[in-house]
Amino acid sequence: MIQLPKTAVITLGCPKNQVDAEQLLFLLAHDGFPLVGQVDEAEAIIVNTCAFIQPAVEESLDTILEIAGHKQNGRCRYLLVMGCLPQRYGQELLKQIPEIDLALGTSSFPKLPELLLKLLQDKSPTRLHVSPPDYRNTCGLPQTTSQPHSAYLKIAEGCDNHCSYCIIPQLKGKQASFPPAELTHKAAELADAGVKELNIIAQDITAYGQKLSDRTDLVQLLEKLNEINGLEWIRLLYAYPGKVSDKLINLLGEQTKICPYLDLPIQHISDPVLKRMNRHDRSQTIRETIYKLGSLKRNIHLRSTVIVGFPGETDRDFQLLLDFIGEGHFTYLGCFPYWPETGTKAAMMETQIEESVKEERCRAIMDCQRRITSRHLQEYIGKSIPLLMEGESLESEFLLQARTAFQAPDIDGITYITEGFSQAGEIASGRINQVHDYDLFASLNETSVKTST
Repeated sequence: MIQLPKTAVITLGCPKNQVDAEQLLFLLAHDGFPLVGQVDEAEAIIVNTCAFIQPAVEESLDTILEIAGHKQNGRCRYLLVMGCLPQRYGQELLKQIPEIDLALGTSSFPKLPELLLKLLQDKSPTRLHVSPPDYRNTCGLPQTTSQPHSAYLKIAEGCDNHCSYCIIPQLKGKQASFPPAELTHKAAELADAGVKELNIIAQDITAYGQKLSDRTDLVQLLEKLNEINGLEWIRLLYAYPGKVSDKLINLLGEQTKICPYLDLPIQHISDPVLKRMNRHDRSQTIRETIYKLGSLKRNIHLRSTVIVGFPGETDRDFQLLLDFIGEGHFTYLGCFPYWPETGTKAAMMETQIEESVKEERCRAIMDCQRRITSRHLQEYIGKSIPLLMEGESLESEFLLQARTAFQAPDIDGITYITEGFSQAGEIASGRINQVHDYDLFASLNETSVKTST
């Protein structure tokens, strides 16, 4: 009988990749593979890669090469690579890094345990498994979670927006919504396992349901998720501004489990830049959506992302963006200098912007947003609000950490607990005492609460 190797999974990139890794971990455990958290202990190491932009490609390659070193000098005997990098580069990747035993594309990872078993049996399976993305065999898979009280729910894969700077449609394929019955079943399973916070993700959550036979839309899906016992917070990430319907806005305004939070990537506010980006929104549409969200009685916190230094971006274009950010619409914002990605239309455009100009513009945006974020957060000093406890702080063993309903995991800052105690996974009431950059400091009240407002 073959002894299965101790196996570790390294995941790079976005939360959508994390969901794939969590589903793979479930499959590996189901098939009896012993899982370990440290690569030094692993005999088989799987790298789940990102190839969205060149820096992500470089990070993925560096990680693979580092693990290849473990095959020479450590316990590792098998190196497997999955996700966007094999999907994008295929045989070229295997040629450049011969230490890779198996490479699987973006929707092929459910085959990995079976292929690894064949490798153990010396059956020499084909090294490369890449095909046009097809997610029908992935959407219903159970998943583990890195934190038992918080999870991501991927409701769709792929994208039909075809922004001129983006390679995602080439890597992930056309937009495909997952059946609502499978999503509600998975969400209920996660809630039964102790998940309190469900973060809804896709390349574009507002495109959900467009191709489903029953035409279930995002709002109808959220209404079903809202009924699941055990879930307390439901957070919405990656909404396309022009597709945010009045129905969704009204739902956000109600006192439900839906967090008062929306991730709304606008990318820019200058119409000429938006047109070259092949964004389907224009400045007026973006402003109208933000105005409607801001007119709700419930205070909705917005996060966004913008790109600076896009080909042809003039000083006036940039100033329009900087002035718009300065208006203070967003509690949180990420700014990225444009990267000319091979295979995209934008990379072929004339009037590319110098790197130094991109970096300078990015710093100006983030300096502006830092002041805006501080102003938003200062409004909570002295107020008691719900906090999802996460356990001991990663910064200090003398502090606990938590998050508010307007702090998404990994991207929006942390609330540090300076006084009081509550178990990880509980939603407790805390009084905000201090703000520092993007983080809050709070002392816990005596009673716990069960509300998302």
